[in-house]
Amino acid sequence: MEKKVTNFGSKKRTWILVFSVFLGIQAAVELGIGVALLTSLTATLKAGFGITFIPEIEILGVALGMYLLLLTLLMVLSIIWILNRNKAGVTLGIIIGAFLSIFGVLTFLKFGDLQALLGDSIRGVITILLAFMAAKELKK
Repeated sequence: MEKKVTNFGSKKRTWILVFSVFLGIQAAVELGIGVALLTSLTATLKAGFGITFIPEIEILGVALGMYLLLLTLLMVLSIIWILNRNKAGVTLGIIIGAFLSIFGVLTFLKFGDLQALLGDSIRGVITILLAFMAAKELKK
């Protein structure tokens, strides 16, 4: 009987898998927050962001929830493309990372929110770095 050889455990796919898992974890978190915003805006704003709900901001909750669902979709699409060795997944990952980094920096500069700087910006930079590492493996 002939054994089938795969590259799954080899070094050639290590960064691709690390990048995919990192994006997958981010996608799961974004999905959870997005669904929470769309289904229970009042509780999510209070518990997650320390914001008291007023009816005038309800549309912002819907917009933010939909944005997070779109971000989740883009992350999942990047994972699918990367695992299929499509370089477009790397490009999309870099775009996502740049967006997160810029969002974190702008939020920090505008509101002084250190959590955004440390959370989103660092997460964005790590996403970009892992995307570049995955891109190197795709070239091989």
